[in-house]
Amino acid sequence: MNKVSMLGCAAVAGAALTASLTVAGIAQATPGRAAGKRTHAVIVGHRGSPGQAPEETLASYRNAMRERADVLEGDVQLTSDKQIVLVHDDTLARTTDVEEVYPDRAPWRVGQFTLAEIKGLDAGSWFDKRYAGQRVPTLKELLKVAGRDTGLSLELKAPANSPGVATLLAKELNAARLTDGATLRSGAYRVQVHSRDQAALKEFHASAPKVQLSYLTGGRMLPDGELASLGGWTAGVYAHPRVTSAADVERAHAKGLKVISDPVDSPAEVAMAANQGYDWVTSNFAGTARRVLDGRTPFPSARGVVVDSVFPNPSGDDVQPDDSEHVVLRNTTSRPVDVGGAYLRDQAGNLMRIGDGYAVPPGSLLRVHVGPGTNRPDAYYNGLTVGFLNNTSGDTVSLFGADHSLLDVQSYIVP
Repeated sequence: MNKVSMLGCAAVAGAALTASLTVAGIAQATPGRAAGKRTHAVIVGHRGSPGQAPEETLASYRNAMRERADVLEGDVQLTSDKQIVLVHDDTLARTTDVEEVYPDRAPWRVGQFTLAEIKGLDAGSWFDKRYAGQRVPTLKELLKVAGRDTGLSLELKAPANSPGVATLLAKELNAARLTDGATLRSGAYRVQVHSRDQAALKEFHASAPKVQLSYLTGGRMLPDGELASLGGWTAGVYAHPRVTSAADVERAHAKGLKVISDPVDSPAEVAMAANQGYDWVTSNFAGTARRVLDGRTPFPSARGVVVDSVFPNPSGDDVQPDDSEHVVLRNTTSRPVDVGGAYLRDQAGNLMRIGDGYAVPPGSLLRVHVGPGTNRPDAYYNGLTVGFLNNTSGDTVSLFGADHSLLDVQSYIVP
């Protein structure tokens, strides 16, 4: 997630932002070099590869495998006819065209629709027209893509909305002979099941007792007492390196638990997880995480323009004319760099574009705004009417070239 991190929304850039890195607690990745290196950590493709393909589609999972993810992660829910599908949200609205196809069936919860109805939805166009026609996959389809050499990490997502999903998941995995509790060569479990719902985990365990379980909390590390209570029946616990320390990871290890990161995307945050001793590193950009952990250049397609800083909460309205929330790009080279047709995404897949003909002068900045304004050489306005950059805790912003090559990923923190 970054070349630079920012605290608060102060209007500072360049060298001042570099100085703020130590305050933010995130190591800066020197352009062109990896942010850090760990001997080994299991790499989890969170929802596949959602930074570069529509999340939890087969295109996303195949891309994660091309990027050498050790594990494919996904969220299991039940259709109305009790079929297991991979969908993250409670509803289908964000990641399919369900509102257009079934306008009268709000709120479009997954469990309101049969598998046949869900299979008729387009789950790719919302992300990019290149993925038009991608479908919501079933668990069986994911198993075929993963094969037996790639691990699976399956979340019992909102099990209250899918009664019986834990038992049905165990039944389907048992039928596929994937419940032996084996560990793969990568160090990943053949199958791991995780959830925020301990009752659902125990329900699953009753039908597939050898499969490793992990408790999903994210955020700060749990207190010692809760870690001890998990140590008797789970294999791991989730946390986020932005709010943990190496001592927190050691506390979990002392209870016999592996520590799994919530998604970390920038070289700096991947390095944070590795340096703190996380056992599994979860990322929306598995290839970037792999290169960072291997000590290689994080972005082989980089052209010298990086995400310098993010201003998610300007004084006033987030989409006010000429001064909306925005992302600042910086040219790190002594030559102009053409960014016409390039685009930015946040972690939820929201999109900002840069118009044709834009070049960032040597050593200079370009501000890419969400809202409306008058375009000028150092600012481009998307003219959107709703802001989306996270201004409550932090987010990830990724920069892509017009050819869809990944150029940079930055994470920022809002205190």
